[in-house]
Amino acid sequence: MAICQLSDQPPEDFDVNTELLILEGKELHVATWDAEPRDGGFDVLVLNDRVSALGFMVVTDWEFLEGRAYAVVERRAGG
Repeated sequence: MAICQLSDQPPEDFDVNTELLILEGKELHVATWDAEPRDGGFDVLVLNDRVSALGFMVVTDWEFLEGRAYAVVERRAGG
């Protein structure tokens, strides 16, 4: 499962504003970057690229709920 959300850290305490969390079994993989959601939503192409950079692939469409983006992901073969 992948979840993308805006960081809730105070602006003076961080230099990124977007977090991608991937739960794989008992492991948590995290990616962060400085990007603004567009029109109150997330750029699906960027989300897919970030998931891929962590060695996963998106297997369902992203769903958006309450300021977060959700998708089912799986580890890429050989990853």
